[in-house]
Parts: sequence; C-alpha cells; structure tokens
Amino acid sequence: MTLSSLNKQTILQNLGISSLNEMQQETLEASKRHANLMLIAPTGSGKTLAYLLSLLEKLEEKAGVQALILAPTRELVIQIESVLKQMKLPIKVNACYGGHLFSIERKNFSVPPSILVGTPGRIKDHLERGTFSPDSIRHLVFDEFDKSLEMGFSGQMKYITGQLFQVTDKVLVSATSSIELPYYLDFDDHFTLETQQTASTALRVNKIVTPKEGKPEGLLTLIKSLGKDQNVIAFANHRDACDRIGEFLDQHEVVFSLFHGGLEQDERESQLTKFRNGSTQVLIATDIAARGIDIPELDYVVHFQLPPQETTYLHRNGRTARMKASGTCILLMTEKDYLPNYLQEEPEEFIPSPKNHALVPSFATLHINKGKKDKVNKIDLVGFFLQFDFMEKEDLGLIEVKDFFSYVAVKREKYKQVIEASQKLRIKRKAIKVNLAK
Repeated sequence: MTLSSLNKQTILQNLGISSLNEMQQETLEASKRHANLMLIAPTGSGKTLAYLLSLLEKLEEKAGVQALILAPTRELVIQIESVLKQMKLPIKVNACYGGHLFSIERKNFSVPPSILVGTPGRIKDHLERGTFSPDSIRHLVFDEFDKSLEMGFSGQMKYITGQLFQVTDKVLVSATSSIELPYYLDFDDHFTLETQQTASTALRVNKIVTPKEGKPEGLLTLIKSLGKDQNVIAFANHRDACDRIGEFLDQHEVVFSLFHGGLEQDERESQLTKFRNGSTQVLIATDIAARGIDIPELDYVVHFQLPPQETTYLHRNGRTARMKASGTCILLMTEKDYLPNYLQEEPEEFIPSPKNHALVPSFATLHINKGKKDKVNKIDLVGFFLQFDFMEKEDLGLIEVKDFFSYVAVKREKYKQVIEASQKLRIKRKAIKVNLAK
C-alpha cells in the first residue's frame, strides 16, 4: 500500500483540506530521505497530518501491526484515531488508552490493525499480556514526546522500544527542541525539521483589566459579548480555579463545558463533545486542553491566569488562529498584575460590548445508549431522528458514535420533543434510551 494508491487528494478532501502547508510538504520529503526524523512544530501547525501522510506512504499490504504511534494522553490518542478515520482509509486502526475497556481492546486485536495508536502505559500493558505481536512493527512515532517525558512516561517508552526489534524508521514529534533524548531511542543519527513557533500574524493579543476580585466578572462580560456562532476557551492554571469559575458562571446561568484532569474520562469526553458540536460556546480548562485534543477553531483564547512558562502560553494561544485562521488572545488581569517576562509588548485593552441577546447555544447534546458494538452507525441515527415530522435535516448537528453509546447534537428548541418522541422506540430492533447528555 502506498499513499499514491490511496489517492492523497481524496484523503485531503475527506479532511476538508484543499492543500498541504509548507511544513507538511517538507515533512513528506524529509521522511523519504531520512529514516529517523525529529519534527519540531507548534500547536496548530498541522504536524499530526504531516507525519500521518508520511507514515501512509510506507505501509504495505500485509498482515500484522506495521506502525505504532505513542501519544501521552487519551485525548491525543482519540484525536489521532479520529483524523485517520476521517481519511476513510481501507486499513484498520486500533486505539488503546486508559479508561477504555481492556477486554474490548484485546478483542479488537483478533484481526491485527495496520496502525496502532495508544498511550505508553496501555501499550506496555498489552505487550506484557501478549495481546498482539510487535514483530511486524516497522514504523514508530512518538507524538508530543516532550510532554510524554514531562508526564513521566520514560520508563514505559523504554520498555516498549525494548520489545521492537524490526523498526526501520522513527518520527519524534515535539513542541520544543530543548529536550534530552534518552539513549533507548537509538536516535543519534536523525534529521531535524523545525518550524519556528512565532506569533501568528492573524492572532490579536489584548487584555481586559478588572478590579482585584473582578476577574470572573471580566470573563462574564466577554462571554456576554459573544455572537451566536462564536466560542471561547478560558485557561486556568489549576483544576480548583476551573471549578470556581464554573460555579460563578453557573450562578449567572451561563451554559459551559468544564475540562480538567479531575474529571472521569467519560465526563471529559462528554464535555468536549458538547463544546465541539455547539451545545456550549464556553470551555473552562486547565492546560491539558492546550495540546492534543480535537476541538473546533476558536474565536477567543482567554488566559484567566497566565502560565509561568512561555511555552505553555504559546500552546494555549495555538488553539486559535490555527492554519492561517484569525483569532484573539485575551489576558485577564487585575489592576495590580504585572506582565510576565516572556511578554515584551503591552497588549491593547479589549473592551467587550455585551449583546442584547442571551447567550443560548444553538444545539443540545443527546445521549443514546447504543453505539458501534451494537452495530449502530451515523446513518442509523440520522434515519431515526428524521422519522419525526417536526425534525428537518438542519435540526441535526454533529453525531459521534462511540463503542457503547452515541452523542447527537439537536437544535436546542427541539431536544425535549425528540426525547419525548423517542420513548419506547427501537433502532435495529434494539430498545434505546435517549436522554440529555450530562
């Protein structure tokens, strides 16, 4: 199998992309000339697509796991898997990560995938239990390797590389070049391709100045100024701060999503889904949302609390003004706050203009208790919801089908009707439950 046989242009069309950017083109060329490639690129540059396309060029039509992609977080694993599925490739892809039933993952290896994506801990677990053979793996990718080291996964990655004896090429992806490469990578002879992390010309940096205790009110004023199709992510440094912001917004009847490491995996996925599909326009998050999650292009990134490191600041900003789009970064500051040393220029003050309309998201997210393992797909769900006389195609939004359940975005003014009309109905002769997603 080669990329040409898969038709690269068709893949790009499936992803909604007209052409590759310069970094992606250079990655494809470099991967042809160098067995070991180190890709240094900022958040939002399209590096995931870059290494995936170069990987596809090397796959062959044979059985067994050919490529292993290691990523530090479940969210990044899910995002990589999502990109591969959007490509609509004639190959099997498995994703393995904590919070996902091990028994299901083991069963999915009954027919080995061509590409395996997983977190270091879960892949190590599978290797120790012998659920798949590593002998056919030729291609190894470490995505967000710097973050993997930061999160303490060096031991797991050392074990994994020690089980791979047939690897012919490696790609190491990092947001920074200032990392020490462990000896077990066997990465001495490598080519480095670096895309400079510079401020996007399409990114505006502003500040909102508030009284000492007025940061929540400042954020609320900004939220009230959003248009109906605009969205914002507000970053705080700790999960407790996120929870306090959420409590404040809840008191002011703002619909929002919350995302931090203190939430269970299912809840984190649900919160991101609601933000992706427009059921919420506001996401309150710690820095786990700054990299490696699948969320839409953002209008505003707000630093409710500025991070101590410049790299974290840049990663946060990378959630907006991506791939040449425009966006606004806002620093929420009190009158006594000082700018950190990594910010050289004083941002202009941003004065929100609250709209007259209430900030009510266009969609609501419904949870259906059937998914892939029940042989339910998107077409089944579209047909189910459009059987109702009061539903039009435009009333359905993003549909996400998981293993045992699904999420469907429905126009907010109709979701109660849908829930009521769905009682005691079936999909593929299976009884279902339709509820508002938590």
